[in-house]
Amino acid sequence: MKPPLRAVIFDFDDTLFDDAACTRAGLAELARLHGVTHWTPQATFTRHAEIIDEISPRMFSGQLTGHTARVERFSRLLAEWGIANPDGEAATHTYRAAYTRAWTLIDGAAEVLGELRERGLRTAILTNYVQEVQLEKLRFFGLLDALDAVLCVEDLPAPKPDARAYHAACAALDVTPAEALMIGDS
Repeated sequence: MKPPLRAVIFDFDDTLFDDAACTRAGLAELARLHGVTHWTPQATFTRHAEIIDEISPRMFSGQLTGHTARVERFSRLLAEWGIANPDGEAATHTYRAAYTRAWTLIDGAAEVLGELRERGLRTAILTNYVQEVQLEKLRFFGLLDALDAVLCVEDLPAPKPDARAYHAACAALDVTPAEALMIGDS
């Protein structure tokens, strides 16, 4: 007999938080500021995601902080746009300002967390992004009280999709994997 569901674990970005829309807003502001018209918004979004994937292993291993990873990411993107002497630090500030102005939850996210809490289910965030940024977003939306645990990349023995990440979330919620459901965008 299957054990009852006791916990729901969520990815955060693009599951509860509309990271794609915020990312597009930040990238659009960078492109506008630098007069970039030779790259489409989709090409920029795609290359930005590829650069993140290239840099992430160094962030996961602790070689880069969230901020230094962003500076490198934007230095590389500006260079690929053909910007001479790219200033990754300034680009990071421009991007982050536009990104945070665009912050929004996925429709119904707060209500789902509230409903799960009312039903007595334990809830957690399990994210491969840095704690500093994820806690800032969760505080902004007032979601911390709806969660029993928040596990960011620094808290994990390995990033998702490694099974150890999911086991860490289950341990934080004091449930077995068979008693938990994971919801994410991929």
